[in-house]
Amino acid sequence: MPIGVVSSTTMILGDLGYPENLIGLPNAPRCLYVLGRVLPTDRLAVAVVGTRSPTPVGKMIAFELARDLARAGVTVVSGLAAGIDGEAHRGALSTGGRTIACLGAGIDVVYPRQNQKLYGLVPHSGALVSEYPQGTPPAPWRFPRRNRIISGMSLGVVVVEAGEKSGALLTADWALRQGRPVMAVPGTVKSGVSVGSNKLIQDGAYLVTSADDVLSFLGQEGECLPLARVPKDGPDSQLTLDEALILREIEGRMLNGDEIAGLLPSLPPGKVVSLLSSLEMKGALERIAGGRYLATKKRWD
Repeated sequence: MPIGVVSSTTMILGDLGYPENLIGLPNAPRCLYVLGRVLPTDRLAVAVVGTRSPTPVGKMIAFELARDLARAGVTVVSGLAAGIDGEAHRGALSTGGRTIACLGAGIDVVYPRQNQKLYGLVPHSGALVSEYPQGTPPAPWRFPRRNRIISGMSLGVVVVEAGEKSGALLTADWALRQGRPVMAVPGTVKSGVSVGSNKLIQDGAYLVTSADDVLSFLGQEGECLPLARVPKDGPDSQLTLDEALILREIEGRMLNGDEIAGLLPSLPPGKVVSLLSSLEMKGALERIAGGRYLATKKRWD
């Protein structure tokens, strides 16, 4: 279990360090209160949301989906609510991944109480964020508004289980308004908690059953991953999310392997070495004198 003191900060829209995915959104919060740390690598984030009263299967799917996304270097975003949200955070934490919880109260207010332990763990592997000042109590009207931050901080939203009137559907609606893709896990037609998520699929949401499905879909969405494609004359058609992340971090710089690994705390150093080799083979990176790497000048799709 993580130990130590976690500091709180305040981020103002326009300041250095303000979450990149929120910048440019017409409804971006002017001020964010943060307990923990929001890193540049959190740009590669996916929201996993759903009902507060999931089935055992739904809980398992949310946990495994978030765990596998975190293993791939993706930050898992959710709302720290009971049910699917909590399982998403637990899944990311179980593999040492990063997770961000967007709250409908102040960052010093634990809600719901049943997630008190989770509340204490998240800031050590990510952050608790809220647009409400400390001491602000939870209120029903604050959560629908909070949902726009969940979707806004993410490249896409995955709904695992959602009833006909689930708040997760509001998050999906915000995502669509913000130009974020919506994905959903299909459920049995006999389950009331799958009515909403199944309806999303009927309405055009991308059907996903695993983290691989999510990563594959986001890799196809050029507007979500601006660096997710290799040059037209490269041997492969796409980069992985981790490869795109490396290119983004070293763009315009010449860095060695250790320096690059230091910029990517969410990735094991051994994996960074493997990714650098892969990028060389794809023609996206060039190794120069002194063991340093430089992104090529080839154009991207």
